[in-house]
Amino acid sequence: MLSAALALLLALHGAGAEQTDDPMIRWDCDRAGDKLVLEMVRPPVAEVTARELLLLSGALNFQQCRLEDATWTLLVDIVEYDSGRCEPEPDTVVSLLRDDHLVLSGVPIGYNCGDRPVLGAARIDESADGDPALELCTAQTYGAGRRCVRLRLRDVSETLDGASIAARTRAH
Repeated sequence: MLSAALALLLALHGAGAEQTDDPMIRWDCDRAGDKLVLEMVRPPVAEVTARELLLLSGALNFQQCRLEDATWTLLVDIVEYDSGRCEPEPDTVVSLLRDDHLVLSGVPIGYNCGDRPVLGAARIDESADGDPALELCTAQTYGAGRRCVRLRLRDVSETLDGASIAARTRAH
């Protein structure tokens, strides 16, 4: 009886430990510096500043950050599958808008069924002399090393998805 109770406690402890590895999204809106950081983080997070929010990947969400020249909006969506091997595990994707312009659309973040490259970070700097800078980082899979590319927003004419971000980071 005692060994069964001990085994149950160890199993429950192990189940809880797995969840701490689930991706989270850090949303850091620095209005004073005219900067915004959207970043995937692996829990537990050591320190969270007063202006940061941590969002659970796998949860619908909506956030806004008003910087001097623009309002940035984050949309977190869950893609659920009706059949096939992807059915039991939904994917989390993010979209990012600057005012009414869609900059990132449906970019996978965290684990995903199709093993597509994931967004590791998007760093926005609105203070760059009226020409906002955008640094995008991708990883081949969640938790892998990131590759980053720095772009000027004026040079991004199309809406970026996960594949186009990965292609741009591979090219640099």
